[in-house]
Amino acid sequence: MASDYATLADLKLHWAKIPADAEADAPQKLHEASVEVRGNYPDLDLRLTVAVADGGIDPDIPKLVVCRMVKRALDVSEDAPTAGFESFQFGTGPFSMGGKLRNPDGDVYLTAADKRLLAKSKPRKQAWTIHPSGG
Repeated sequence: MASDYATLADLKLHWAKIPADAEADAPQKLHEASVEVRGNYPDLDLRLTVAVADGGIDPDIPKLVVCRMVKRALDVSEDAPTAGFESFQFGTGPFSMGGKLRNPDGDVYLTAADKRLLAKSKPRKQAWTIHPSGG
């Protein structure tokens, strides 16, 4: 079994105000997030062993992504009236309210930004021309 990309200590550095009840669930979520990343990027472990200049990836990148994933899964802040909601609607007449829960099951998932960070770098495109052969 491969090791997780981030530890509870890493998560605490990323999320300084982690609630005590979330801290208890964090190790399992860190593992699930690592499995999710490894499943979507099966070459990631190999890329971690290669120098960045040679097409590898900095180990801080999957650590950051996994910490972000776990924070999204466990962060149910009660500071705002719409906490835990992806979108919320209000109305005036005839009085309507509604909302769409944000991650109600506490799933770990990759955002588009996470996927860009983990993706293989693309070679830079360069302009070129075709010179007609002289004759």
